[in-house]
Amino acid sequence: MVRFAWSPSAAALLVVLGCSAQAAAQELVTTDTVSAAVVAQTFAPQPTLPPAGAASQKRPAALMPLYASFITLQVLDLHSTAYALDRGAVETNPAMKGLVDNQVAMGAMKAAGTAGVIFISEKLRTKNKAAALALMIASNTAMTWVVQHNYRAVR
Repeated sequence: MVRFAWSPSAAALLVVLGCSAQAAAQELVTTDTVSAAVVAQTFAPQPTLPPAGAASQKRPAALMPLYASFITLQVLDLHSTAYALDRGAVETNPAMKGLVDNQVAMGAMKAAGTAGVIFISEKLRTKNKAAALALMIASNTAMTWVVQHNYRAVR
């Protein structure tokens, strides 16, 4: 059986492509467009203050980098697991033990788990920002340990 091995550069490329912003074309601005925009702006209703609960909905700045690092760690976990398995290590995670022979199934399981953790963190942040940050810090810490353990297991 041929296994697909993730290289660190492939993992980094996947993260960069997944996080890149979409490009949009600009419209050609004419005097008619400018005039219409000035008129619309002049007669538009003035914005009101946001509702009182809107401030609590704002995402802490640290969450997006924590999400990106968590996704990167999941990709590195796939790579380090394949690396360790190819060198004779044994999968000890009962949830993943049946999937070690199928790299696609392992990737799908990791993607679902990653999406689940990020989804829970997003739901949690609307009620408790500190708890959402703590969840992501704990998740990143745990995955960092798992990745380093996988690479060290075959030394």
